[in-house]
Parts: sequence; structure tokens; C-alpha cells
Amino acid sequence: MKKLLLAATAAALLAGTWLAPAQAEYLKEHRGGTIRLLARSAAGTLDPHINYTDQGWQMYQPIYDGLVAFRKAEGMDGFTIVPDLAEALPQVSNDGKTFTFKLRKGIKFSSGQDLGVKDVVASFQRIFKVSGPTSGTFYAGIVGADKCLADTKSCTLEGGVVGDEAAGTITINITKPDAELLYKLALPHAMVLPADTPAEDMGSKPIPSTGAYMISAFDPNKGMTVSRNPNFKQWSEEAQPDGYPDVVQYDFGLSEEAAVTAIQNGEADWMFDALPSDRLGELGSKSMDQLHISPLSAWWYAPLNNRLAPFDNEKARQAVAYAIDRNTLVKLFGGKVLASPVCQVLPPDFPGHEDYC
Repeated sequence: MKKLLLAATAAALLAGTWLAPAQAEYLKEHRGGTIRLLARSAAGTLDPHINYTDQGWQMYQPIYDGLVAFRKAEGMDGFTIVPDLAEALPQVSNDGKTFTFKLRKGIKFSSGQDLGVKDVVASFQRIFKVSGPTSGTFYAGIVGADKCLADTKSCTLEGGVVGDEAAGTITINITKPDAELLYKLALPHAMVLPADTPAEDMGSKPIPSTGAYMISAFDPNKGMTVSRNPNFKQWSEEAQPDGYPDVVQYDFGLSEEAAVTAIQNGEADWMFDALPSDRLGELGSKSMDQLHISPLSAWWYAPLNNRLAPFDNEKARQAVAYAIDRNTLVKLFGGKVLASPVCQVLPPDFPGHEDYC
């Protein structure tokens, strides 16, 4: 895996299923070994119900699973929701307010525990018990969420998340129809953990997982080691494909400059942090075989509080919008190959985006 990628996403890197057939075949022939990732620092807590960082969420994709997942695919195909721990997408009833999932059988956590209905129910309760950062937004529409937000410790989501052990089903009831619910359930904050996971921030302690990989070591000052989950058997290539490297070594502490140099010298394979803008020209010409571009559907913005002066005045907000040189910002991010100007909330290649700038 030496000198594989300079910039990409860790989820795609580990899964490999979005690659062209010839590339995928190459990687199958070279399955195994260790790949080294680099980042300036750790991404905070390891707890997937609490961590709300791009860096953490990338790593969670091949480690944890939810009832549904985003398809491990390139480009727009990666926005498609597919069944993951659930056998199929849910049966929807009650005018779009009831979602019934059938849980797959035979899945185990990395600890050897069998995955069961109780784990799913407990995980949804835990989102509120640990005061997850999206408990009051993404999951506030679940029946019983209001009581859980008012008293997190006693959260049961009674009537909201109902498990039937005999039938192997989980039913989620929401207070009003939500066309985005499946997308919210595919995010890391809704990933399923063992029912006996403590209802507190686990910090630097890895939690058993169901994915192709597990966190086998972690030191927030040094790095993370991710290795194969010995209990993993691929059930869906779209949702949770078997990975290629046997070990992923994620080291922290190097500056962006040092990380680029390490990759150029074959000492590492990938870096999380943005490439130094003053080295983009050099990398594009001298290191083309190591530089791979994987567009990220995201946007950077400067928020203006429209409740405070002067931005409570629409004209003041418009003045800022007109004054900002978006083309210069694009240059700072590496030019048109790596970025594009935008004048709206939804970035290019994102569902619903219309290019009207």
C-alpha cells in the first residue's frame, strides 16, 4: 500500500469499493499489509455517539454500523441509503411516521458478543443519555425524545424505539413525517453499540464494533491503531465492504509540511489535514503519481448573526457577501481543480444543488 494516496477520504481508502474495476482488481491482488495515515492531532473522543468531527466520522465508516448506511461508492452514488445492520430498507407506515426494520442475523461485535435487538434499542437511548450533539436536532422527532431531552439519565424513548426480540424487528415512531430520517440514521451518531456500553463519554477507550475493522489501540497524543475485526463476515458490499489493509496506523503530531514530506519519501500514505497551499504547484508537477483528488461535497462559510447589529440589517449582510472575493478564496484552497466558488448553502454535487451563482 506504499505511496498510495496523498489526499482522499479514509472511508473510501479502507473500503476501496468505489475504485474502477481495474483498480479494485489491483487492490484485491495486493490485499493486506499496513497503511499509515497522518494528522496534526487526534479528533477528540473515540465515542461515536459524541464525536462530531469530519476526521472522526471518516474513521467510523469501516468500524461501526447503523441500521442503514450511505453506499460506499464514489460521487453522487455515495448519497444513496442502503440497508446495513437491517436486512432491507424499512417498511414505512402510519402516514410516514412509523419505520419498521428487520435486523440481520449472525452479526457479532468485535468483542464476540452477538448483535441483537436490545443493542439497537439501547443505542438509541444512549444517544440521549450521553447528550449527543445531535440528540436535540436530528433525533428530536422520535416519540419520547422530548422526555429524554428533559431528563437524559432516565431516557427510555418509550413508544419511540420499540424492539421485538421474537420477530427480530425494531420499530421507530416519529411525531411527524421526516423525509430526511434515513439520512440521519445513516450518520455515526446513530451507530449501534453493545447494550452494556456505559452511558458516558468513553473518551480514549475503544467501544466494540461490528464493522470490518476495530480500534485496537489509541493514544490521543500519539496515534490510533485500527486492525481487522476477527468476527467480521461481509454481509453487504454496498454498506460495509471488507477492507484491503490488515492494519491502519493513524499517527498524530506531524505538521502539514512534515506530513507531505513523509508521504513523498514513502514513509506514509495519506494525510487528513489540508495540503499547504504553497506546495500545491510542486505536488501537482513533481508528485503526480502520489496525488489523487477525491472531491468533498462540503462548504466553508462565515456565519453572520442576523439578531445582532449590524447584521440584523439585510443591507449589511449583502454588503459582506458582495465584498468577499470568492475567486481569491478558491485560489487559497488550491485553485479550480480543488475548489469552486458558491453562493448558497448546498455545495456542488450535493443533492438539491442548483448552480445559479
